[in-house]
Amino acid sequence: MLHRLWLLCLLVLAGCGAAALPPTPAPSSPIPSPTAAPATATVTLPTAVPTLTPTTLPTPAPVSPTPLPQPQVVAPAYPAEIFFLRNGSLVALDPASGRERVLAAEVRDVAVDAAGRQIAIAHGQTISVIDRQSGEARVLVRGRVAYGLSWTPDGLSLAYAAAADPPVLPFDWERWSRWCAAATVAIVDLPAATERTIGPGCDPAFASDGRRLAYTTPPTAQPDFLPFSGQTNAIRLVNRAGANAWDFATADGSVEAGYLVYAPAWSPDAREVAYQRFLGYQALVDINLTMIAGSSEGGGVPALAGAGWHRPPAFAPDGQRLALVEYNFSDARGFTGYDIWGLALVELRGERREVLPGGDVTLRGQLVARLPRVAAAAWSPDGNALAALVPSGWNPAADRNQPLYAEATAGEVWQLSPRGEPQRRLTTIVDYASPLIWAPAGLAMAQIDTGAIMVPAEWELLPVTQPGELAATGNGRLVGRRAVADPAVLSEAGWPQAVADWVTVAQAEAPYQLPDGSRLITFTGQAANGNAIAGVARLADNVVIISYAPQAEWPRYRASGIALALAAR
Repeated sequence: MLHRLWLLCLLVLAGCGAAALPPTPAPSSPIPSPTAAPATATVTLPTAVPTLTPTTLPTPAPVSPTPLPQPQVVAPAYPAEIFFLRNGSLVALDPASGRERVLAAEVRDVAVDAAGRQIAIAHGQTISVIDRQSGEARVLVRGRVAYGLSWTPDGLSLAYAAAADPPVLPFDWERWSRWCAAATVAIVDLPAATERTIGPGCDPAFASDGRRLAYTTPPTAQPDFLPFSGQTNAIRLVNRAGANAWDFATADGSVEAGYLVYAPAWSPDAREVAYQRFLGYQALVDINLTMIAGSSEGGGVPALAGAGWHRPPAFAPDGQRLALVEYNFSDARGFTGYDIWGLALVELRGERREVLPGGDVTLRGQLVARLPRVAAAAWSPDGNALAALVPSGWNPAADRNQPLYAEATAGEVWQLSPRGEPQRRLTTIVDYASPLIWAPAGLAMAQIDTGAIMVPAEWELLPVTQPGELAATGNGRLVGRRAVADPAVLSEAGWPQAVADWVTVAQAEAPYQLPDGSRLITFTGQAANGNAIAGVARLADNVVIISYAPQAEWPRYRASGIALALAAR
């Protein structure tokens, strides 16, 4: 029994495999070895598949594309300015700050291009072009006594009239007739410095789309009672090359047609032409009608009946209003100086009736205001104001029937509201009968290494998304410039594909070749947002430039749009 207990204790100790036991003294008598049973191995199976922890490999950083260079923007170099003559020198006035700068001396006539960048001046026997930003001048034409300057909207061509002797200003019937009978109209292309003669006449005026030129042919007949040729002529329209001429309006000395037509001016959308028709002496006054007609129809209807000789009509930027300055050189009261000048403002909506010596006449539009003693007027670029040349010490409320400003001396420039209300005096010492031009502010320039575009400073530049691209937008309008790898794409039919993400072209006119070799194509279609637009594309070398506006606004915006498209390079 004792032997069995001892054996059990050994088995328990062996199975526990615990810490070593102290040595057991050997028995005094030998003990027989027990018979061992064969050992059976115990295998423990896992109850679940073990979860392996994967080796985490480092995630490579995304490869960032090299950012495209964004355009550098150069702010406008000059604000909106009013140009006038002071002692024969050309002065630019900033009406906001009152700052003035003198640009040239001994100036006879002046014209500023549609973008406001170039100033053409006639002085002596030359025509020069002044860079408005730097003030630097270069001679464009030599040996011409010029007057009547007109730019194309792109600033690439200038029309002018020239004669052997300068005109005597301000014009009246005789002075104008003698000048126009002696003058010749010509066009000079700036890129090639080439010149071509259009024909005898004066008063050249380029259309706001640059495609046509209007000018006045010289009088060809002399009435029995006049010592000069002052009768029978036409307003003639030609294309930019001087071809396809036709007489838009004529005068033949009759009571109905008058003695002369003169001083054409285009509406901002180039769809209409306003001009002056001189009827002559009737009931103690010389009658002058301001006429308006469709630029493809001719003839026209009167918008104002005035006295004496008139300056060229001035359309407001929206094309809905006219400013008309009359010079009543044959005033029956015997008045002189500023007392025989006046301004009329007409809003071109509806019609009205007035009584003339020959009977009642229906006139287009509504007469907004008549303001006496205004010798020149110019619309602000936004059409919200007028600059007016008036006598020194002008009192807007002075009796208009009294000869209070009879001297032909230096005057003042005032700012008027669009309805003719005097607001404030801007400057003094302005030459009598000086021309007035209210030129727009400079454009901001966005440029990259391959080119640049010029846009109004308040426009937003779009991010550059592909090399060689520039675009800007404002008020639903866009100007964009894009380089193409294959110039062959810029065909008459293929160019829309190059700007398909900007516009979808629905209809396009045939290309118009510009003097610099580029082509101009007007079109209608849709912007990327689906809005109906109209615009112009310019194709030059391997670059396509587009400018568009909402379709309803394009007619009056067209000239500006073309100017912007042509300011991209």
